[in-house]
Amino acid sequence: MTATDALSATCRNLEQVGSEFLTWLDENSGRVAQEKAGLVKEFRRFAAQGRRLEQAVRRPMCAGVFGPSQSGKSYLISALARKGTAPLLAEFAGQKIDFIRDINPEGGRESTGLVTRFTLQPGSGAPPAAPVQMRLLTQTDLVKILGNTYYADCDHSEDEPLTQLQLDEFLSKLAPAAQARPVDPLTADDVYDLQAYFERYFKGQERVRLLRHGYWEQAAQLAPRLAIPERAQLFGVIWGGVDAFSQLYARLYAGLRGLNFAGDACAGLEALLPREQSIIDVQTLKGLGTGGGQTLTLIGGDGARVTLPRNEVTALIAELRIVISEQPWDFFQHTDLLDFPGARSREQIKELPEFLQGPDALQSLFLRGKVAYLFERYCAEQELTSMLLCIGPSNQEVKTLPEMVYDWIASTHGATPEQRSQQPTALFLVLTKFDMEFEEKAGERSPESRWITRLESSLLNFFGKQHEWPRQWDSRGVFRNTFWLRNPNFKAKNIFDYDEEGRELGVRPGERKRIAAFKEAFLKDTAASAHFQDPERAWEAGFALNDGGIGYLAEQLRPLCNPELKRNQLAGQVARLREQMLERMGHYYVSDNPEQELEKRRTAAQQVAGKLIDCAGEQRFGELLRALQADGDELEGIYYRIETRLPDEQQAIGAPTIGTAVDTGKMKAVLGLSAPADGPAETTRKDDASLFAREAVAEWMRDLQDLSGNKPLCDYYRVPEPNMAEFVKELIDGAQRLKLEERIERLVRQVTGFRMKFEQIVALPARLTANLLNGYVDYLGYDALALEQRPQLALESGPRPVFPLRPVPRGGPQLSEQQSTYDQDYYTDWIKAFLDLVERNARSRDGRDVDLAANRRLGDLLARLRVAA
Repeated sequence: MTATDALSATCRNLEQVGSEFLTWLDENSGRVAQEKAGLVKEFRRFAAQGRRLEQAVRRPMCAGVFGPSQSGKSYLISALARKGTAPLLAEFAGQKIDFIRDINPEGGRESTGLVTRFTLQPGSGAPPAAPVQMRLLTQTDLVKILGNTYYADCDHSEDEPLTQLQLDEFLSKLAPAAQARPVDPLTADDVYDLQAYFERYFKGQERVRLLRHGYWEQAAQLAPRLAIPERAQLFGVIWGGVDAFSQLYARLYAGLRGLNFAGDACAGLEALLPREQSIIDVQTLKGLGTGGGQTLTLIGGDGARVTLPRNEVTALIAELRIVISEQPWDFFQHTDLLDFPGARSREQIKELPEFLQGPDALQSLFLRGKVAYLFERYCAEQELTSMLLCIGPSNQEVKTLPEMVYDWIASTHGATPEQRSQQPTALFLVLTKFDMEFEEKAGERSPESRWITRLESSLLNFFGKQHEWPRQWDSRGVFRNTFWLRNPNFKAKNIFDYDEEGRELGVRPGERKRIAAFKEAFLKDTAASAHFQDPERAWEAGFALNDGGIGYLAEQLRPLCNPELKRNQLAGQVARLREQMLERMGHYYVSDNPEQELEKRRTAAQQVAGKLIDCAGEQRFGELLRALQADGDELEGIYYRIETRLPDEQQAIGAPTIGTAVDTGKMKAVLGLSAPADGPAETTRKDDASLFAREAVAEWMRDLQDLSGNKPLCDYYRVPEPNMAEFVKELIDGAQRLKLEERIERLVRQVTGFRMKFEQIVALPARLTANLLNGYVDYLGYDALALEQRPQLALESGPRPVFPLRPVPRGGPQLSEQQSTYDQDYYTDWIKAFLDLVERNARSRDGRDVDLAANRRLGDLLARLRVAA
């Protein structure tokens, strides 16, 4: 078995274990109680991640060229994909076509809306009459693209919010349209993948938060069995029911259905020629959604054919495959080059219906959503082993670019300098249009200042404003993999002399002294040149005649285009996924060695405490506690949903008790009306208070679990994901041990025991529940204990209990000249209380019996994970 086969088998094992643990959760719902919803969501994600990693292991490694639109990517792509100065020839069934001259859209404007793969490997299955090969979007990709543009390009701050009652009524009306069997390959897992996507990228959107309350579960049951008109309505909830989006979804879905939902397709050369109407050109999207324009026939993998408008074909293509006729560099034997469409700044549209009246509005929004989503998709699929990030000299306007790049860095290299120190740097920052730095303009920067100015504009103040990697890439210091690049095809006659054929001969004699002064200033400016591995060589490469820096860049890229690098990147992610699964599942396994288990939890808690101290040192501890607290608005939404829904046939819900509860059993006994001994026993009905308490705590716990799976937030709080997961699990265990759900139930039943206006009925229980949950987060339950029962801190002044009562000074506090350390004292008390909480959690089984068979089955799953190490 090869290393690739072994890694692939490990990925399959992780996916299988994740799926089997989901079954275990269903069979042991009582064991996991309120945590089940969050665990199910998490392990669906884990299983899907294992599946994606297994697919990534089998795909060829890729270097991707990415950057803002109009940042100079075109020259880099064409120069890397051709041999020397020869034309870049694409081969289609034996016919060679000049890609730049005959296929690629003319420069100077936004050009493509798809990924172009340059490869030496011809795809399989394309007939000679249809040699143009392409990879298509899926039907769930369409939902993500339309949702992406709805949330990222539109301002919904003044929109009328969707209510829970409206959502419930909508789903109830749609349910009867569901057929008995699935109508196409869509599965419930596909719908949950949509949930994971929108909650990852748009969790802050009010509509996305609302959809967490029942929409996804019902959509997973309904969507596979709905015909496309009703399915478009169902998914239309995601994009606010915008009719133009729903109609476009239905049209594009019909195209995919005509190809039997094939992942790949092919077409004749007329798809690319002439280039004025090529599917690679974004201008071909004109008229999208109208059904008009010229048509093109696609052939699916199973021979299915469909004829669609060219604009719809262009919209449906994720990737175009270009087989190059000559090997330009030796690393192309095992590496493909991916050209991503340029990242675009996002719109801020307030009146979407009015905007969509414009002639090109729909295609513009679809394109923006597609361009952003394609990068997200390829990163999620682990397609990019190396990235050549092109940044031009102008002001950076794509505000979402730093987060996109950081997500890729965190996934492939690690989120911290320590993690990145273990990996070779596969990010190449390419500062394009180098020749523009030498243009003379009135009031222009001096030679001494222009280089740090360029680095600040392109790197430090743009990417470094949100993230630390430009200034602290690894344990050695700053990011050091920057390159200069210029395009020799653009004549810089102020710098170079040219021959009759337009080839560069050398730097003009009159410019040599000035260029030398610029070089000296660059090399002396250590703040700028420190970001280059070899500053002098990078400079000379930028001035290389008829090259502009390509040769040096390719030379540095060669060692990174190694299949072993991709395998190591994926192996690191597989190991992290395995550790996450072990940690989550291990909490529910009852060891036959309790003392060993106690020591294990103590060690983990101490590691968490160290990370919490790091968080406090960054002055983010208060933010972390706020992130752990319950959202009162969400709790109000839960109570509203319970108050306004009708009881279903499976579970009658009792009305809230007004005044003193009636003891019906005692009444029957007094009146001699007790039921016969063999009569049916009465089923205890759950009232609003018990249902609300259960759902409120489950929602809060799910938010905590979401936090532990949110890598950017874990990094921000300086608590890595594994430590955050341990931290959250102990908080949840403590909440269960202290019976917060029962306390909420009693509290809500008490405050709803008298008549109130409806808005008070909803707001008061939610507010009091939030106070109770958030009080637990603030003091971990120790504020309810007597001082002598609390853990003690050993201070120089003597021991004291955590969270002591603060005396109220008569006449107000006396302020000293030196600020007190009240915040540090609170952090110290809290962390000490957390360590004691873990000790109490570990020693308490809360009276629960252990199902030996279920525990043995869980132990088997854990053993299979450990074997995968």
